[in-house]
Order: sequence, then structure tokens, then C-alpha cells
Amino acid sequence: MHPLMVSNPNQVVDELIARITAIVLRTYEVQQLLPGRSEERLSLAGHELISAISTDTGHIDFSCELTLEARERCSSFLVKVQGRAAYESPVWRINEIYDVVVDPLDRGTSGLAALQ
Repeated sequence: MHPLMVSNPNQVVDELIARITAIVLRTYEVQQLLPGRSEERLSLAGHELISAISTDTGHIDFSCELTLEARERCSSFLVKVQGRAAYESPVWRINEIYDVVVDPLDRGTSGLAALQ
């Protein structure tokens, strides 16, 4: 049985950020940020939750922005993600990631390089 309305969907999504990031790192859009034969990996440098809305079916629809960093290249990229989480006893899981939009602009190590 799943809860019909989640009292704090923001907290649930914040707790799922590591899982969301792991899924997003495997998407084609994110894989294209680094050169084809690069051994370097992207990692989560920061995140911002844009929205987390509890539905009457017990799901949480969410939107967030991830800042992914390639430390060796001193690069970082903004990735916008939309998806849905569902409660599967005894834990919340990512049910679906249905939109990943990568801003290909390299923001450098500070995340503010584009503004300089």
C-alpha cells in the first residue's frame, strides 16, 4: 500500500538525488559531454530542487537541476531533469526519468565561468 498524499515530497526527492544522478549519468545526453575515449567521469557537484509535487495516486512528480563536474578538465555542466518517484515498500524509488536537458555550455570549476 502506498501513501496517497506525501506530506513532504521535497524531502523525499532530496533523499533520492544520488539515485537520480546515477540514472542521469548513464543517459545519452550526458554521455556526450565528454570526448568519446575519455576516461574521465562526471560527478555531482551540486543540485537544486525546482519542484516536487505529490499526486493523488501516491507518486511524486519532480523537477531538479544537477551541476555535473569533470574535475580533471575543470568543467561543469547544468542538467535539467524531470521525473517521477513511486513508493515501493519499504522505500521510495525513481519510477521514471522522462526528460533530461543538458546545457552544453561549460561553466568551468566555479559554475560561473559563463558569466565572466
